[in-house]
Amino acid sequence: MEDKHLKPLDHQLEDEAEVRSMDPREIEVRLAIADYVIRRVGGTPAGSEIFDALIKRFENRYPQHKLLAHFLTSPEHLEMDADDLED
Repeated sequence: MEDKHLKPLDHQLEDEAEVRSMDPREIEVRLAIADYVIRRVGGTPAGSEIFDALIKRFENRYPQHKLLAHFLTSPEHLEMDADDLED
């Protein structure tokens, strides 16, 4: 039985973003934290653990799924081609 009130995750995130508008300073800090963590855990057991925790969010979503894998499990792929970032 399917719940009609459940939305795909991307729509849930869009709705949440509308409700909670992040201040540009908060976005800047969050991105700095993410960059710091990615550079230190990419390709390590900690990176794999973070990947495993986040993978369900990005199932069946390209290129997000691919980026998540590259950033957290393959540090040699941090420098990606622009083609990999296109929808």
